[in-house]
Amino acid sequence: MKQKWIQLLSYFIVISILWWFYYVNQKNYLKIKEIKYSITQHPELIPKKETAKYSSFGFSNLRADIYWLEAIQYIWSNAIKSEYKKYLFTILDLITELNPFFEKPYIIWQLLLPSYNERYEKLSSEEQELNKNQAKLIWLKWMKNFCNQKKLELIKNENDLEKIWSEEKYKNPCKSSNIAFWQWFLYYFYFKDPLLSSYYYKIASAHDDALDWARIMAAIMSWKWWEREKSIMTFLTLASQKESSETCNIFSQELQKVSYTTFWQWIPLSWEIIEDIENLRKQYFIFDEELEQQIMLWDNCNNYINKAIRELNLAYIEQGNQLYLKETWKNAQNAKILYEAWYIDFLPTDFQQYKDYGIIYIFNQDTQNFDYEMWNY
Repeated sequence: MKQKWIQLLSYFIVISILWWFYYVNQKNYLKIKEIKYSITQHPELIPKKETAKYSSFGFSNLRADIYWLEAIQYIWSNAIKSEYKKYLFTILDLITELNPFFEKPYIIWQLLLPSYNERYEKLSSEEQELNKNQAKLIWLKWMKNFCNQKKLELIKNENDLEKIWSEEKYKNPCKSSNIAFWQWFLYYFYFKDPLLSSYYYKIASAHDDALDWARIMAAIMSWKWWEREKSIMTFLTLASQKESSETCNIFSQELQKVSYTTFWQWIPLSWEIIEDIENLRKQYFIFDEELEQQIMLWDNCNNYINKAIRELNLAYIEQGNQLYLKETWKNAQNAKILYEAWYIDFLPTDFQQYKDYGIIYIFNQDTQNFDYEMWNY
């Protein structure tokens, strides 16, 4: 009789365990359906971080993956008008709360939130500032979860780059050099903060997996001049990441050589070099007007290469404008004026050219440098 009760108890325990697994799976299935509906239809109804975490029944990483997939779908379906930006911070903050060591959401957060394209986005200056400040919060969470805070403090207080690169106490402060690299990108391009951007590049250069040019850029970023050159090397560094294609890496390396020769050996850019680069760019990195409308989430080598070439074009045009200013006592209003007056021997064409208009190179009175705008000469 006792043995029979033991068997019944064993059956009950097994059935209870099976039922518990079924219950948990059913709950997660229902939650998946809820997430899909919530994010794709009503992203404003995204649950609070605490609620999502406690209701994940121990499957928080799985829940984070589900949110991530649905967030990507939501971004793509609302990319043209940038409606996704209203909820991007909330969605990705939730994902990284459920799985703090999921790296891709941190990167996308920084790339998409602060960016702004007036051609298809209608955001007020306050909204743009809010997006940038939300993107900045990635540092607090990403650096906290992925970096050794003691090593970061040591690097911050050390100005000798050779020590940072050679002594063990500074090496590999974060799980990946990308963490500091993207933070540098954010502060340099969006917050115009050279001091903090230089600090983040110092952190990036301390890693064994750092990009080849990280150490050179760490030194350059500490200087208070050569802003154009910093931009060129930035885009080329981005283009030559390990995930890039072989063509992109080779092209980037060749452009790095041109930049080094021009800016560090003080050899002026010739029109032949600019023309050759433009012809190669047209051959290998074709600009597609329809694709340009899309937001590229991962490797966007073409974009970085094209932007680096744009900066080289602007550097070449500014060389001609220096002669123009010296002889006429005024700046040329655009590159075409310099070309027609023989101050430059080649008129570069920007990669962004559409059916009826394109990007042209003009003199910016506010910055007192050449810049670009959407128009026709």
